[in-house]
Amino acid sequence: MRVKDERDWIAVSIASIKEIADEIIVVDNGSTDGTYEILQAMAVMENGRLKLWRKPELHHGDLSNFALKQTSFHWVFRWDGDMVAHTSGENPIDELRLRILALNPKRYYLIYLRHINLSGDLFHQDPREMVHIEEYVHGFSESARFIHPGRFEAVKFPFYYKPLFWYEPYVFHVNIKPARRMLLRYFWEDWMELKDYLRYPTLEDYVKTHMTEEFNTFQWEEAENRCVSKIIQNHIPFDQEIFGPYPELLKPFLDHPKYRIQCENGHITQRMGRGDGP
Repeated sequence: MRVKDERDWIAVSIASIKEIADEIIVVDNGSTDGTYEILQAMAVMENGRLKLWRKPELHHGDLSNFALKQTSFHWVFRWDGDMVAHTSGENPIDELRLRILALNPKRYYLIYLRHINLSGDLFHQDPREMVHIEEYVHGFSESARFIHPGRFEAVKFPFYYKPLFWYEPYVFHVNIKPARRMLLRYFWEDWMELKDYLRYPTLEDYVKTHMTEEFNTFQWEEAENRCVSKIIQNHIPFDQEIFGPYPELLKPFLDHPKYRIQCENGHITQRMGRGDGP
């Protein structure tokens, strides 16, 4: 796991996969919202199974390669601090573990998984990416490494890896962030692609320079609110008939969500919640 500022979801995220993990490698990239302190407490509770590092100085690809080098088992499952797995129902995460361990131990595999995206709040999705597919599981090899060729990070694997595509919805991606995180994420891909770390050593430096031309304000809070409004404008309701039920560990959050998208006459007007206005 590579994490930064995931206070809202980090505990439930790890709780959803800790029963299938022989070890949990977490590298914090400089959280300032309390995420690292939550992880420290969890590491104590896990009595050595959760191994924690803090590396705020590393850029994304280097951070990923550092995390990969700390693993000590054959199978590597890349996990994010805002992903929550099913622990019961038709597609529990322990079923995924059994499928992985049933594969031929003499071969190397690259397993693409599909997860369900929630966005803005627990009840909506971005129609441009309601599901996401990525290579989340693979056998460890000294030759496998993360690279950064453009806007996105990628993993470079030797030719002998066999790809598998497993589309059962074991996981939800809970892309529900405070307004500041949403503003940073809005510019993140541009900053990643530019790689100009002399002018913009941090993402915050890049956003501070470019948010005026994008959102017509010098004020961070105003830019955050305008960014949230722009992002959620075309969101659609999450449909359990299509994507199945929520993971069990997410259900307690449904009655008292931290953020809630508001609609009027069938149109999204705003998102209510701490940090997002009144």
